[in-house]
Amino acid sequence: MSIHYPRLGQKSRRLLDQITLNHGPREQLGHFFLAADKAARDRGITLELSTDFELLREVNRMNLKHWYGLPPTFDSHYSGIDASKGFWLIGRNDDGEIISTQAAHMFDLSDSNLGEAIESLKLFYADPASMRHDGESCTINAPSATQIKGRVVYSGCTWIHPDYRRRHMAVILPRISRALAYTKWDADYTISFVSTKLVEMGVAAAYGYQRVEPAMDWYNSPVGPHYQGTLVWMPQAEMLTDMARFDALLEEAEEKQHRKPDTAEQRPVTN
Repeated sequence: MSIHYPRLGQKSRRLLDQITLNHGPREQLGHFFLAADKAARDRGITLELSTDFELLREVNRMNLKHWYGLPPTFDSHYSGIDASKGFWLIGRNDDGEIISTQAAHMFDLSDSNLGEAIESLKLFYADPASMRHDGESCTINAPSATQIKGRVVYSGCTWIHPDYRRRHMAVILPRISRALAYTKWDADYTISFVSTKLVEMGVAAAYGYQRVEPAMDWYNSPVGPHYQGTLVWMPQAEMLTDMARFDALLEEAEEKQHRKPDTAEQRPVTN
């Protein structure tokens, strides 16, 4: 089981009390957030919103037994992520233990594009020149990378404690993250990176992404000597369509689990 964390003495706030609808169709967003929050609670998980990225680092460090290291995009010591351009979702069990995470980092790529942000390493570091590792480089070959620009949100850092997998949180958490980023920043695109192996296991499909492209080779980075990532992405219009189908998608996931094992949550989930 997970563990209690220091610095958590303050009373947790319910997710629905933390959301402000700044952009988008209010009725549709309101229905979605109510349904998604209830879906998590029905599965024994209470969600809240946080911008304490030191706590995210701490949660990651204390769960490395069944989680990969924190990607630099979501590590405030590398990327400078803060409340102005990021947030993360905390999932707690009935004992108050943190048993799931999901984060978002917004990038203004109005004057560039995703491909440039990746190859320059600006997607990962606030100052690539001083922060990059020796010999670190990243190449992008996904055709869509140069077309993705504007307000781009990297949604990732998805982790679910092993005791809470097979509860379809991989269906719930990324969709809440995308909807929050949309209403907070009027995001044009949501993107993420998933390893080829996890794509084959159905993780990207569980997240709701239909646009999946072999994307990048990242060498000598904090995540390992050679990471091969698959780009998954979603424009704003598709995000809204996917969000509107949330109830049906969750029902489909439950029916599928009754027919065969749900491989999307069988092993550490992260991106």
